[in-house]
Amino acid sequence: MNSRRFPISSDVRRTPALAVLIASLTICVGLAVADETDAPRKGRIIPRGAASEELSWPQRIAAADVGSKDDAWAQTGFDDGDWKAMKLPVHFENAGLPGYDGVVWFRKIVDVPAELVATRATLSLGPIDDMDVTWINGRRVGGYEAPGAHFTPRNYTLTVGVLKPGKNLIAVRVMDHGAPGGIAGKPGQLAIRFGKQSLPLAGPWKYRAGADLATLKRVSLSVETAGPLPTPGPFTNGFELTDDDVVVFTGGTRTLKQDEFAYLETMLIHAAGKKRVYFRNMGWQADTVYRRQRPRNFGTPIEQLERVGATIVVATFGQMEALDGPGRLSEFVKAYEVALDEFDQRTKRIILVTPTPFERPHGNPHLPDLTKHNDAVTAYASAIRDLATRRGYLCVDLSKLATDGLTRDGVHLTAAGHWRVALETVTQLTQQTPVSADALNRDGAFENPKWELVRQNVLAKNRLWHQFRRPTNWSFAYGNRQHVPSSHDHRPGKPRWFPLEVDAIIPAIETTEDRILKLREENTP
Repeated sequence: MNSRRFPISSDVRRTPALAVLIASLTICVGLAVADETDAPRKGRIIPRGAASEELSWPQRIAAADVGSKDDAWAQTGFDDGDWKAMKLPVHFENAGLPGYDGVVWFRKIVDVPAELVATRATLSLGPIDDMDVTWINGRRVGGYEAPGAHFTPRNYTLTVGVLKPGKNLIAVRVMDHGAPGGIAGKPGQLAIRFGKQSLPLAGPWKYRAGADLATLKRVSLSVETAGPLPTPGPFTNGFELTDDDVVVFTGGTRTLKQDEFAYLETMLIHAAGKKRVYFRNMGWQADTVYRRQRPRNFGTPIEQLERVGATIVVATFGQMEALDGPGRLSEFVKAYEVALDEFDQRTKRIILVTPTPFERPHGNPHLPDLTKHNDAVTAYASAIRDLATRRGYLCVDLSKLATDGLTRDGVHLTAAGHWRVALETVTQLTQQTPVSADALNRDGAFENPKWELVRQNVLAKNRLWHQFRRPTNWSFAYGNRQHVPSSHDHRPGKPRWFPLEVDAIIPAIETTEDRILKLREENTP
């Protein structure tokens, strides 16, 4: 490692406006010109509109839920004698299925007077959290199979002939993919209505759990694609990037923030030589091995990795967890193993990055001195190294990196800190220092102008990626506000425009990546 002092101010956080303007103009030119190298590739991002949970839940249920095979549990001839009873309306987590997410079937026999069966009727079930399909006497009469309608009262029109005199079977398949679920409105909302007359449906229903959420999520996204993606094996001869690799960064705030500087990605792009390699940052502020909370319908970790075709995962955890001290180290390792088991399903080419030492904050007496936790950093780093060795992964050890002057507050890195971490990471992985990246000017730009041009394009790509991955109006586009009028096109029969606009970012991302690779090739002998 080159130990000379590099000319950069430690408080630089943003590139100068002129550099950003030049990069924007460069990228606009790249977007306007068709790239002759634009060939199909493994790293293409799957649009959410083509492989979202909105489309995949029915296929997942059909593939994994026993009761859904030929609608078996909705049929009148099915024997539900051993099913338990649940008093509706209620969230089923509070009435016999604590902590359960997934499919739950409900069945109820209703006596309908002969004089009413010739009357047009409405089956009302109130809101169902989250999705449902409903049958009467084995005949489907309605359903909401896409997320976002958990506040929507179910009112299904029954044409004459659906109901028969005497006993009628109502079957409802409820699908809950998180938080409380079930037929959980108000008692008065559950009824079959015949004009001014009605038959109440609140009270005991028979129920049985079907496929749980974990089982449904194990159904591969290949249901909607040409086939399952291959699972890359482990690194066998040290770190190596190959054509069409998709490198995914995962971790907490530090991982998320590194995209605002793009030093690490720029260095790795050049380390790949002339190979086509793509990068996806999946970091999330405050993520730890214990908890990685996402908005409704965001997808599981394995679904997110499959959607981008990940072949390498770079995991950076342990910085904030070390604040808990050595007493929770075994708990940390256990939780990390759970996360790594998830990553392993997509790829075994995994790199673990250890935490850096905390720095004594300068200039603000109100900030705590976190250096007292550096013994814990050392212990957590050692555990991460052992974890990598045991599981056959690579490890980048940053626990001895000198962080003086490289943080804003003792923990969060400055621009200089992100550059220094990137330099050390690439040096350890490739066993050589990227010489064209070993100096920055005082504005935080690479002194090598060709490398800086690549970095500016990477910064632009990163902004596009985050606009696609985490659109501002997530709840309206994909979450729990899809049912509101402002989430839909104002023209009847037209598709919802939020998802279409988000998916339209993908070509801009890929065109910018093609531009990055072309610029990189011009820099590579």
